[in-house]
Amino acid sequence: MKQKIKILHLEDTETDAELIARELRKEKIDAEIDVVYDKSGFKKALKDFNYDVILSDHSLASFNSFEALSMVKKAGITVPFILVTAVMNDEFAAKVMREGASDYILKDRLRRLPGAIINSIDKQLLEVEKEVASERLFFHIENTPLGFIEWDNKWQLTSISKRAKEIFGWGPEDYNEDNGTEYMKVYEDDLLAVTEMADSLLTGNVDRNTIQSRYYSKNGNIIWCEWFNSVLKDKDGNVITIMSLVQDITESKTFEARMAYNDSRLQEAQAIAHVASWEIDVLNNTEVWSDEMYRILGVKQTFEPSSKSFSSFIHPDDLDSSNSAFRTLNSASLEFRVIRKYDGATRYVHAEWRYEFDKKDKPSRIYGIIQDITERKVAEIERSKIVNDLTLKNRDLEQFSYIISHNLRSPVANIIGLLSVMNQPELTDSEKEIIGRGINESVTRLDDIVKDLNHILEIKKEIDNTNETIRFSELVDDIKMSIMNLLESDIVISYDFSEINGFFTLKSFFYSIFYNLISNSIKYRRPQTRTLIEIKSRLIENKLELTFADNGMGINLNKSGDQVFSLYKRFHTNIEGKGMGLFMVKTQVETLGGKITIQSEENVGTEFKIEFDL
Repeated sequence: MKQKIKILHLEDTETDAELIARELRKEKIDAEIDVVYDKSGFKKALKDFNYDVILSDHSLASFNSFEALSMVKKAGITVPFILVTAVMNDEFAAKVMREGASDYILKDRLRRLPGAIINSIDKQLLEVEKEVASERLFFHIENTPLGFIEWDNKWQLTSISKRAKEIFGWGPEDYNEDNGTEYMKVYEDDLLAVTEMADSLLTGNVDRNTIQSRYYSKNGNIIWCEWFNSVLKDKDGNVITIMSLVQDITESKTFEARMAYNDSRLQEAQAIAHVASWEIDVLNNTEVWSDEMYRILGVKQTFEPSSKSFSSFIHPDDLDSSNSAFRTLNSASLEFRVIRKYDGATRYVHAEWRYEFDKKDKPSRIYGIIQDITERKVAEIERSKIVNDLTLKNRDLEQFSYIISHNLRSPVANIIGLLSVMNQPELTDSEKEIIGRGINESVTRLDDIVKDLNHILEIKKEIDNTNETIRFSELVDDIKMSIMNLLESDIVISYDFSEINGFFTLKSFFYSIFYNLISNSIKYRRPQTRTLIEIKSRLIENKLELTFADNGMGINLNKSGDQVFSLYKRFHTNIEGKGMGLFMVKTQVETLGGKITIQSEENVGTEFKIEFDL
């Protein structure tokens, strides 16, 4: 909420305008009010519009609030419009709200006006943020190689992305309830499986599923599609909407069919149709690559093939795992990355190989295939990112909805209730003082919630800042210096970053994550017990794993496990806090692309585990 509010007030009675201004001053609303008294003045104000809210009387000379609302809409102005009038019945109130008013206040109940102004402005700011988030999400959906389709809980189409139209050939204009089955006609042999998949989602038996099935496109072609479906439910578990990501896999299915066809003709050809092949004659120490092998690695056919030279193309992070697999002398398969020679591009490949042995069980021949699967891997990564983004956006929207409906409602209700009794003549000065303190406490609480929301939104924006390489040991030492006043003699903070001590990331986020987890361990330590805080890093299968362990008070996860990272949730009410720390940690970890989990036992301790892909 901005400090100074600019108000355009349409009112033809100066005394009423002054009463409203006095009411806002009384409630310490810092407002700059421009009063206009007629239609021409209002029309001029709309041309150079720079206001946060519009207040309007209903009946003016040859002019009324409905006309004013219409002028606001035509001007494309979206700020809150609050009707402040002397008389209003239920029918009139309903009509003015339908026309677009944000709220209405009777002039004999002006004590509601400050709260109505604040609520209307805050609600509009939240709607703007939601609209921006929706626009960004729509941009990503429209530009992903996967198609996106959304259905209601009766399998009626509600939205379809550009890519989905390209896959199937049809759009919303081709759809109606009568020809819905023709609109996306399932291939006959796959109809039962698709029906079972759809029913399992619609009944709520599963939250997500996948299926590969065939369809007739609009031009009559048969195409293979792979679906990734998920459902959104209400608080009672009822399905609200079904979201589907779809990709055309006709080409890969055709390739699989060709592979199967060739299996009966030549055993070795089953793995090399349209892919690179290679062979090593161990006895004669010779190696042969197919033409496709040179193309995948980005070298000319004059390049001398050898196992050693092939290793030089393998991505450094995958070299140890691939070499270990090849040295086992077992037929196997593996996915890894190679760096193409001519342009330095990183490509994902799938390798399969087999050994032949002589009579003494020594390898005599090794042969195999290398398939470039970059497009598939990129699609998988993109799909996973989109699904995660959708999940996080839905959760963020649910969290914001909860805050609006619960956390903001409570202090506003308190303020309204206290104001309703403030002007009662029988109140003593002592009672008025108590009511005043109550109003001040509720306003402070409301302000804290709005600040918290702004802080959360700032975190979402800050990810665009410049990343840098940070060292964990230096980070912990800096934090220990900053909390020196909290480190009593019986608090021991130790760390072991010998396995990995650096990470390229957003330093401010990592500092906040470390600081919150360390300070939490100190804050919730057990009395009369030496506090031990251990921080470790590990490198596991190309993942960074960080653990924060303590021997503190712990949390009963059986009772509160699903609320640990929720906003404003506290588990030790005897210790001062807001319930923001762990929510902020999880938000920052997930914004950086990681995940966090917890293991805890009351009066034993807590361990947080954070993972990031390298």
